[in-house]
Amino acid sequence: MRRVLLVLGGGVALAALQQQLLLRRPPRLVEISSTTASSGPAALDLRFSRPMQRSSLERSSALEPGLARRWLGEGNPLRLLLLPQQTLTGPLQLLLAGTDRRGLSLQPQRWRWDPRPRLLAVVPVAGGEQLQLQRRDGSWLPLTRVWPQLAQVMPLGDGSGVALLSGDGQGSHRLWRLPLHQRNLVREPGGLGEPKPGQLAPLSGEPLLFAHLSSNRRGDLLVQASTTALEPGTTVLHTRRGERQPLVQKASGPMQLLPEGGGVVVPELEGLTLHSLPGQPSRRQLLPGSRELSSFCPVSGRALLVRHWPDYRRSLELVEPGQPPRQLWIGTEAVLASACDRGGERVWLVISDWKKGAQPQLLALNRRGQLVQQRTLTGWELEPGSAMAFDPTRQQLLLTLRPRARATAGALAVLVDGQTLQLQPVNKPVRWALWLPAG
Repeated sequence: MRRVLLVLGGGVALAALQQQLLLRRPPRLVEISSTTASSGPAALDLRFSRPMQRSSLERSSALEPGLARRWLGEGNPLRLLLLPQQTLTGPLQLLLAGTDRRGLSLQPQRWRWDPRPRLLAVVPVAGGEQLQLQRRDGSWLPLTRVWPQLAQVMPLGDGSGVALLSGDGQGSHRLWRLPLHQRNLVREPGGLGEPKPGQLAPLSGEPLLFAHLSSNRRGDLLVQASTTALEPGTTVLHTRRGERQPLVQKASGPMQLLPEGGGVVVPELEGLTLHSLPGQPSRRQLLPGSRELSSFCPVSGRALLVRHWPDYRRSLELVEPGQPPRQLWIGTEAVLASACDRGGERVWLVISDWKKGAQPQLLALNRRGQLVQQRTLTGWELEPGSAMAFDPTRQQLLLTLRPRARATAGALAVLVDGQTLQLQPVNKPVRWALWLPAG
């Protein structure tokens, strides 16, 4: 009995000693990641080994350049948010320091962070088309081999890769996934680097007649595809973990994953519907009327819709959680593209009126629908099938425009200042251009 008591007592003492050692161990940074799901240019999500004093992190941490920022959360995890209306001109350096709730100090550490997206483009080359990426120094890096046609390109929302639909020029297509390794957030003394392409992997086992692609910030990929004109086609969700989950919803047009994940917008004959993804409680919400999804805003749950009226007018609407759609613009012109900042505080749309020679116009609106800025895109036309995208880190838009005077010379990627609407064409012929998120 004495031996048993000694053994039990020794175990209790050892457990108490281990507990004291753990309590005296300084806090550690367990995980850090960049996120675009914020109301500012960019944000960092941080998780620590124990709850931290947010006020201590605010006092002890530093950012160069000294952009305005705010710490969000209570204890653990926390978010470092760059405040809105700031422009990033280069990489940032973060000094991370502070104490936990017991007063123990986090070992100071320095990180380099570049949340700016990169420019991707489908480029005409000898023998067909190729996907290329613009490096920070302005040069271009080929990411793929040359195909006769690149029918679609969809950057994954977490920046981990790109989905590609290649064509043979005869109506047959193949679906691929190209992994990309990015170095946009590194601890010093490590350095930032350009994305490095991995091994191209097929996602379709047989040739496809067509496919529509969509992705969310988690890196999931939704594929609507068909192998023949007579079959209805299939819809499959490819998760980042490599799982294949079929969707049974029937759509009257292209489906779009919600950026934050968890749902999919499905166009149906009676209106736009919102469905949950497999593995979540089933739900279906309906927004009736002849509407189509135009673009998502950076803040979760906000989007822009184009509504078609019986008298052939069109309107642009802002939708927010729990609110009816808010009309921002209405007219007889065609809405070619749209984009928004934050939760719709600023909205841009490209319209075109065939009565005026189909000359496109770029409008900037506030969230009340008031016209703030307007620019006629004289001498340009929007490349068919291209979209407009907003980069909150540099406060600029991306358009793919074709010069009317040189229509056979190819289109150009054109950067547009979000405030002044000044155009800055990139001197390289492309078929269309997109942003690759900084993963």
